[in-house]
Amino acid sequence: MILAIAQVRYQLRLLTRSPLSTFTVIVIPLLLLVTLKAVMPADALAALRGGRYVDFLTPAMATFAVLNAAYINVITGVVLARDTGVLKRLRGTPLPTWSHLAGRLVAAVITGTLAAAVVVAVGVVLLDADFAPRRLGWGLLLVTLACCCLSVLALAVSVVVPKPDSALPIAYGTVLPLGFISDVFFPATTAPGWLRHLAAFFPVAPLAHAAEALFGAKSTGWPMTGTGLAAVLAWTAVAAVIAATTFRSEPGPLLHPRRWSRS
Repeated sequence: MILAIAQVRYQLRLLTRSPLSTFTVIVIPLLLLVTLKAVMPADALAALRGGRYVDFLTPAMATFAVLNAAYINVITGVVLARDTGVLKRLRGTPLPTWSHLAGRLVAAVITGTLAAAVVVAVGVVLLDADFAPRRLGWGLLLVTLACCCLSVLALAVSVVVPKPDSALPIAYGTVLPLGFISDVFFPATTAPGWLRHLAAFFPVAPLAHAAEALFGAKSTGWPMTGTGLAAVLAWTAVAAVIAATTFRSEPGPLLHPRRWSRS
């Protein structure tokens, strides 16, 4: 446990020293928040049926910040550690690989929570988004759930990434299409029914819709539906099984899956 806590501090230190991580997790969501709020498309306002665009956009960009912190950063970080031999060298140290990965996951939760808090603070203070302090507890619980799900998914996806050069394209290539059909960037109310059902099957849409439900005057209680929570938990469980049975410490293509309890 002490080793895992030390890994959390170490991973947080690495993230704070990485300009790319800071740019993707905080700067890009804030730029999109301000820019999209400035253009404010009329069809988006109509699609919200009288709702305020900023009350959609602020949680959407907070969700995007969490995606970057818990999914993009974990994939790129794990693949880089594997390619540079960090994961392989852990076999000769007292630090189990599970402690190293646990440190990464907890650091992702902390980073995602801070990034979402920054985006929400900017939305509330500068753009007048409607987020009451009484919803803070539900918001923290939702962000923690999102970070845990997305981090475990990132571990599972990292198995099929062959090298660091492919990590960022694969990470964004898998998450951006889901983001567009899951209302992360624009309200997709004109999308065909089959596409909305497809989006609801994946975890991004339930998380994004739950974040949006925390904003506005009508927000009360836990924001996620039972169906959405079941989808998020199911994806987390499946990804955990895949990561536990296929995670590898050595670089190269996926040929011989290894368990990561000590490897």
